[in-house]
Amino acid sequence: MHYVESLCSFGSMENVEYHAIVGPNMVRKRHISRPPALYQLYYFPIPGRAEGVRVALSLAHLSWNDNEIMGEQFAQMKNDGKLPWGMVPILQTPDGTLGESTAILRYIGGMAELTPSDPFQAAKVDEFLDGMEPFSRVLSGTFSIEDVDERTKARQAVFNEEGAGTKNLKLLQTKIAESTTGWVANTRDMSIADIRAFCGIFGLFSGNFDGIDKSILAGYPGLLEYHDKVANEPRIAKHYANIAEGSLRWTYQPNAFADLL
Repeated sequence: MHYVESLCSFGSMENVEYHAIVGPNMVRKRHISRPPALYQLYYFPIPGRAEGVRVALSLAHLSWNDNEIMGEQFAQMKNDGKLPWGMVPILQTPDGTLGESTAILRYIGGMAELTPSDPFQAAKVDEFLDGMEPFSRVLSGTFSIEDVDERTKARQAVFNEEGAGTKNLKLLQTKIAESTTGWVANTRDMSIADIRAFCGIFGLFSGNFDGIDKSILAGYPGLLEYHDKVANEPRIAKHYANIAEGSLRWTYQPNAFADLL
C-alpha cells in the first residue's frame, strides 16, 4: 500500500490542509495549524506610508501578514509600548520590531533585490529616499482641520502656484528627467527609491484626500510618463492586477491617468 502526503495552502496563512492519499481511491483530509507568518506589518487600512513596504514584502516573496489597525488598536499599541517611535507602520521581524517606513523599506529592499550592490548607486537610492521626505509631509498641517470646507481649501492651497506641493512635484519631475535610465535614482533597474516615489506620489491622488484631485497631475507630463513606466513593470503590474473594485489603489494600475495625457 502506497502512502503520499501533499501540502496545499488553505484559507489564511496560518491554516493548511493535508491530503493523505492511501491507495488509489482513499483520501483522508485533516487540518493543522502552522506557525504565523514571519513578518507582521501593522498600519491603517489605507495605502499611506506603508504601501511601499507592502509592495517590497510582496516582491521579496516573504511570509508576511498585513495587519490593518484602527484608531483604538493604534492607541492600545502605543500605550503598550509596541511602537518604537509612537507611530505606524511597524514591522515585526524574526529579529525584533522595526519602525519608520523608510527604514523598513531599506530592510526589505535587499531581500527583494531592489537595492543596488554598487555602493555609490545604493547611496543615490538613499539620497532619493531622504529627498522624498518633504513631499511626504505636504499635507501634514491639514489633518487636524475638522471643518471639511476649511480643510479642502487648505489642501488646495498646497498645490497652488507657490504651494509646497507644487514645488515638490516640480522638483521630483526634474529629478526624474535627469535620470538616463528612467528610474528615479538613475539605477540600472527599479529600486526601493522607485517604490517609494511611485507609491508616494500617485497615492496622493486617489481621491482619499479632500481637495486633492487627480487633474493636478495634468501639469506634470514627466510624472505621468514615469507612472506608466513603473505601473507596467511586470512585478508591479502583477502586484496590482486584482485589486478590489473601489480600492484606493487604482492609482497604481497601468493607464490610471491615461485621460490626463
